[in-house]
Amino acid sequence: MEPVVIDRPDSVETQAWWFLDTLTIEHRTAPSMRTVVMEMVFPVGSAPPLHVHHDLDDTWLILGGEFVLRCGDEQTLAGPGTWVSMPRGVPHTFRVVGDREGHILLVHDTARFRDLVRALGVPAPERVVPERPAFPEFDELVRVASAHDLTPVGPPMSGEDAELVLASAS
Repeated sequence: MEPVVIDRPDSVETQAWWFLDTLTIEHRTAPSMRTVVMEMVFPVGSAPPLHVHHDLDDTWLILGGEFVLRCGDEQTLAGPGTWVSMPRGVPHTFRVVGDREGHILLVHDTARFRDLVRALGVPAPERVVPERPAFPEFDELVRVASAHDLTPVGPPMSGEDAELVLASAS
């Protein structure tokens, strides 16, 4: 019988990465499982470029903080308990708003995004959002991201765009 994996928050076997401006924790799963589970913590104001995954269904649960989401043509404010499920090919981005870090739990059926985190991230010496984000030059980011099924198709969501969504949600 295959071993069960119990992945506790203080486990030394669990890998953590500083990936761009985030803390990303790669949770362990049973050896034969293809499922990839990662926790990500984002600073307030964090916003990835508008992007598409061609071979990855992007799914995540918001654990903490508030996010303005843009998924395809839909824009909305979402907070803890919100499940976000986007099929491959849907352009999306978000911006962490408010005064608390954003915290999500990703569940993916391929390792493509995890491999991107490993390619661009550095091992996190402590489990906190990095004080100094490490962004590669834009051309390098695009090259590495494209090799891992993430294609940037537009700029990050601006603070002004997020404010418009927040105003319409009030």
